[in-house]
Amino acid sequence: MRRFLLLIALMVSVCYGSAEAQTINDLSAQVGKGIRFKTDDDLFYLKFTTRIQTRWDFIHTMSNSTTDSEFENKAWVKRARLKFDGYFLNKHLVYKIEYDLAGGYVRDALFKYKKNNIELWFGQGKLPSNRERVVSSGNMQLVDRSVFNKYYTLDRDAGIQLHHKFKIGNALVYDRWAVTSGSGIRDNNYSPGISLTGKLEVLPLGEFSKKGLYKSADLAREEKPKIAFAAFTNYNVDAYKDRGQLGTVINGEADLLNIGGDFLLKYRGYSLMIEAANRSVTDDNEFVYDQDGEIADAYYTGYGANVQTGYLFKNNWELSGRYSFTKPNETEFHDEITDYTLGVSKYIIGHNFKFQGDVTFRDNVMGQDQIITRFQMEFQF
Repeated sequence: MRRFLLLIALMVSVCYGSAEAQTINDLSAQVGKGIRFKTDDDLFYLKFTTRIQTRWDFIHTMSNSTTDSEFENKAWVKRARLKFDGYFLNKHLVYKIEYDLAGGYVRDALFKYKKNNIELWFGQGKLPSNRERVVSSGNMQLVDRSVFNKYYTLDRDAGIQLHHKFKIGNALVYDRWAVTSGSGIRDNNYSPGISLTGKLEVLPLGEFSKKGLYKSADLAREEKPKIAFAAFTNYNVDAYKDRGQLGTVINGEADLLNIGGDFLLKYRGYSLMIEAANRSVTDDNEFVYDQDGEIADAYYTGYGANVQTGYLFKNNWELSGRYSFTKPNETEFHDEITDYTLGVSKYIIGHNFKFQGDVTFRDNVMGQDQIITRFQMEFQF
């Protein structure tokens, strides 16, 4: 935390020095868009934003033949973020830093070179994986991401990424590629392997309005139907966590193959998202053995899916629902879970200021079923 505060102080001093040396011709503050300024020579631009999610969860764990029912609750700050982004020297040289105040660690630290339809990234950021993960946690139509996302996302990693887009007739195509360490974030150990990721996304009816491609609800109320198809794959060589970039450090190394895809539809307030993925170990042996040759642990392999839909009324109230599941191969080590969720959201200033609540029935095949109720307020500045 001390290092991050020093970083903030350094950036402020640089900005202040720039302000003394140059006339600031653009200084503004707006909900959702933060505090922004740039110098009159247009060589430096900074946008500072912050957001918080405060939440209250209620969990009723239902009784079974061996265990009594249990009730517990937690009021907490789920997310509190600081983000700096902008450009320096020229508009093609872009930077982004995002710090997690609640967790106490850096989530994104990226340098980007952007020109025409090509972006070259270097640093730590989100991998081009399932749609639900690429959508910001501040732009969701339910309180949080699904159980499918928890077990099959790639999340973030450090390395190099290449993003590109082009047109085929009226269709827009995005292709994204990444070569990263494979060990995820919050892990400064040397990685024994490497991770290769690729994603192809097609928008046959053209671009979504107001960056709606990676926002859950149809706040733009698309006048014409907009759809997107995407597929991704990740090959993580010598992974030592049970889910590759994420999960528990496991006493072994294995090559993990993730294959997934998704679909998005938006039209006049209605939205539908479908995503699915499969993870396998390429040598078909999910197990890790101890010194005595006994099975000690297992990689998280299997498949899952998530179906999410919602309708935004003209008064900015939205009703939404989700069906999400995960079916791991080795249920002795990993639970098979199915979630059924109903949610309601009130967007006061879009995703920048909103109230949300949802109720989930969790069918835990090998454990106790649960009813999970969550309430949340989000504010982004």
